[in-house]
Amino acid sequence: MAGKITRRVFRIDDEHKGMRLDHFLARQFPQVSRVVLRRATAEAHVRVNRRKSKSNYKLRPGDVVEVELDTTPHPALTPEPIPLTIVFEDEDILVVDKPAGMLVYPNRTTRSGTLMNALCAHLHRTAPGLRPGLIHRLDRHTSGLLVVAKHERAHRTLAKHFHQRMVTKKYLALVHGRLDADAMDISLPIGWVAEAYPHWQIVEEGREAITRVRVLEQLSGFTFVEAEPRTGRTHQIRIHLVAIGHPVVGDALYGKQQHEAFLNMIEERGIRFDRHFLHAASLEFRHPRSGEWFRCTSPLPDDLVRLLEELRATNPQTTEPFHR
Repeated sequence: MAGKITRRVFRIDDEHKGMRLDHFLARQFPQVSRVVLRRATAEAHVRVNRRKSKSNYKLRPGDVVEVELDTTPHPALTPEPIPLTIVFEDEDILVVDKPAGMLVYPNRTTRSGTLMNALCAHLHRTAPGLRPGLIHRLDRHTSGLLVVAKHERAHRTLAKHFHQRMVTKKYLALVHGRLDADAMDISLPIGWVAEAYPHWQIVEEGREAITRVRVLEQLSGFTFVEAEPRTGRTHQIRIHLVAIGHPVVGDALYGKQQHEAFLNMIEERGIRFDRHFLHAASLEFRHPRSGEWFRCTSPLPDDLVRLLEELRATNPQTTEPFHR
């Protein structure tokens, strides 16, 4: 083991009766990743009544839990006082409206300033000992709604619902070109290609991926659409839309050629736009405790509204415009 080693002994009382060992450890060490906690338990650095135990062991009153653990905080679990837009919150979940430009989780080059850091700070203030549990993510330059679990039970239930496609997510996007069909389903498998860039691509041996697209408004040279991913593959909407010849506006990764022409156009008009025109506008799911259907929405951000209005002002419309 390396890093900051902490040794603690806990005597279990009635409050923690029946709690799984890994859930108990997560409460006691919220700054330590679950992977580290599981590894410590598997390697007998966590012992119950002086014996090696399993992560799913259910605690009993009188049990003595001995822990020898590297408690070096994981970058994602370091609280940072970053403002959050919270759409909904109760004892089980919270729904946040992520701004464009913010990473959801740290990566190799960005170790702080992420949504996870902000969520950890929020829970540290409002529910000490709890940690945020991500079920899904948004790309850095995509804005909109994310549901986050506040404890293990809610996380397991929501993850199951996402896996079983019981969750409905709807995005608003502006794409290059004119879509002739009012609605369509794009069903093209997506997989990782190590020797290519971008790595996520349409590949025959990839995993099933389905996106439902509905046209909301036609503008000269662009189409405003609603996209509903029926599966949850990485970059799915962006990959599917470029595969049919209509990349998302602002997407330099998958629509490089169209993006360069778009930058030239808006530069001539004195407009600055440095994100994807992709916004997670609607989220529907069953609440993990009550089972009741829960729906929340997020209005189109001001920068996206301004770009739409600019395009409407200078281009004839062929359909009724979308209203917030």
